[in-house]
Amino acid sequence: MKKILIAVAVALLAVGCNTTKKYVVEGSVSGLNGEVLLVDMNMADTLAMANSVDGTFRLEAKSETPMFATLMLDNEPVLPIFLDGSPIKVEGDFAALEDIAASGTPANEAYAEFNAKQWELITPLMSGEASEEEAVKLYAEMRQYIDENYKANQNNLWGVYLFVSSRFIEYTPEEILEVVNGYPEEYREIEEVKAIINYAEEALRTEVGQPYMDITLPNVEGEEVSLKSVVESNKIVLLDFWASWCRPCMGELPYLVRAYEEFHDKGFEIYGVSLDENAEAWKSAIEKNGMKWVNVSNVTGWDTPAARTYAVTSIPANFLIDSEGNIVAKNLRGEQVMEAIAGACK
Repeated sequence: MKKILIAVAVALLAVGCNTTKKYVVEGSVSGLNGEVLLVDMNMADTLAMANSVDGTFRLEAKSETPMFATLMLDNEPVLPIFLDGSPIKVEGDFAALEDIAASGTPANEAYAEFNAKQWELITPLMSGEASEEEAVKLYAEMRQYIDENYKANQNNLWGVYLFVSSRFIEYTPEEILEVVNGYPEEYREIEEVKAIINYAEEALRTEVGQPYMDITLPNVEGEEVSLKSVVESNKIVLLDFWASWCRPCMGELPYLVRAYEEFHDKGFEIYGVSLDENAEAWKSAIEKNGMKWVNVSNVTGWDTPAARTYAVTSIPANFLIDSEGNIVAKNLRGEQVMEAIAGACK
């Protein structure tokens, strides 16, 4: 009897620990004859697959959390699918991919409504029929509609997707965490949402008043140079993220060159991190623009760990670090650089 009770307890525990859910997507798409795939939003992993010979199909995807997915019909990425419940029904005509829509959950139905309106607005732009004035008006209307759609759907997966794919960049790190903390726990476990949480937490560590974080990258000669070694041997250091292909970065260079010439001998240094992917373009820009300071890069573009460490999502971006190792200013532009450094180098 005791052994039976133990076996039952173990079975119940196993059931309790299994949080994997099954999401069903059923389709009826006239004119479809071919492979049907449900893949993750990055189209890297296949979640489910089927073959359709008469336009109908059934997909079963399993996941521990809700997911953003993409429906592919006969190798064509056709529609985002929000796995937040089931069954999800997909209907339409393979000859008119833009009209294929999903229903069955609030997120999928909200996206279907959004997509229909988006096509209505974008068709005159794609056809070239809209004048310049009309195009400006349509873009403004589209932006307004996206804003309204986001606000109306913050409690479902379509609104979450809008936030993590584009809207979050308009928010401070504190505001991002406030928004995300309002999501159901299962939404906070979605990989894309976790990435935004990580970004916000990293961004908080780069706020003014926080201690700097060390990074090490190779210089033009291939020698590893740490930010720490530069901070410890100078009064004030500007950690500057830039790239040779970045026009705004190039626009800031004259101010940096002037500041360096005036204050380098007084304890000012620049630790310039390039997000270039082309080594020759990087080195050429350094020589052409007289960038005599510490220049480093692993020439991997946005994939450099340094950008992730400092939560850099756009350039130019910079952080001013004092001799105590604290961030005292960030994202200085133009004359602000001279003013901030002049105060530190008195």
